[in-house]
Amino acid sequence: WLGKCQMCMPGRHVSKFRNDECMCAKNGGGNDNFDVSVRGRNGLVDGVSLFPLFGGQFFDRCNECRRRMEADGVIMPGSSCSRNPTGTMSLGPLNMDNLWKDFGPPNVSHTIGRYPADCIPNSGGGSACKLRCGIHNGRQMHINYNPKIYSGEWELVRGLDTSNWRNGCLACGSTLETAGFIDSGWECRRRRNGIYLENFQYRMQ
Repeated sequence: WLGKCQMCMPGRHVSKFRNDECMCAKNGGGNDNFDVSVRGRNGLVDGVSLFPLFGGQFFDRCNECRRRMEADGVIMPGSSCSRNPTGTMSLGPLNMDNLWKDFGPPNVSHTIGRYPADCIPNSGGGSACKLRCGIHNGRQMHINYNPKIYSGEWELVRGLDTSNWRNGCLACGSTLETAGFIDSGWECRRRRNGIYLENFQYRMQ
């Protein structure tokens, strides 16, 4: 089981992850035959055998995933298995705060780093933790600190002076790169609903 969970573990290499899923249970047979997964942040349980019909295997495999993921610290206790209206099974809510609490470098100052200072990335549905990226034209800028693991991340830059959005976004990206929160290679792009910092990858520490 150890090392089979690839859905939500912080890491720098995309190759460590398998379609945003956690291989966490077995339909049967073999010591390494993990063919049931929990997918995505919505906790969809996938790969459960349809047979025997009405055999209770959906709840069994879901609870097997829950026990393994809790024991390995991937999720905090408190999740449960439930049937969806479509007949599929989900495990939720998935509290992964334990994985993310030490993610990323320490704060640089009260204007650069996590806000609140002790917030956990990816908490509160991805919006409870801000990543402040400095002040431009007297305005405090930030993005939501919501790592998705992959390269090519994108986040709306908030607090910008829209009369000079490009310089503000460039200042935000440069600040986060210098402070060690993101790697180089990012860019700024204007979209319909605002200015985005795009094509970047978070650093673990």
